[in-house]
Amino acid sequence: MKNSTLLFRSLIIIALLAGIPHLFAYATEQPTPNVAAATVDTTTTEPTKNDFILGNWKVDYQTPELTGAIIYTIKKEGEQFTAYTHQYADENGYTEQAERTKTLVITQFDGYKGKGTYLVAYEGKKYEIECQIDMVDENTFKLSYDYYGYADVETWKRA
Repeated sequence: MKNSTLLFRSLIIIALLAGIPHLFAYATEQPTPNVAAATVDTTTTEPTKNDFILGNWKVDYQTPELTGAIIYTIKKEGEQFTAYTHQYADENGYTEQAERTKTLVITQFDGYKGKGTYLVAYEGKKYEIECQIDMVDENTFKLSYDYYGYADVETWKRA
């Protein structure tokens, strides 16, 4: 592997690992949503075979910058599923409510596999990263992505 390729990949990894705390800081700086707008519910009420993915999902993070978990809420909006941050938890079990930051949009999902967009904010910029969803069982799925050579797999477990 060329030194320049190794250097570039290392920089991307460092930038993403350092960006996770910035994501938390950015999420807490968002203004409180308008109460009138929050009462408008865009979720559908027709149940489908894929609706088991709805609800709260917990992702554990064990990095030098962050040890804890984020709990996301997945809702159905039209024909797609959308995950919003719901709660932060540290390694000691202390929790804090999170702003409803849109984090994941699942555009295709057949109950076993899916595709979507993982939304990440880093240093004031927003990134849309294509991702894949693979169900392990009805209470666990793996979200994987590859962004400019930095690949990762997150395990989402029902909370």
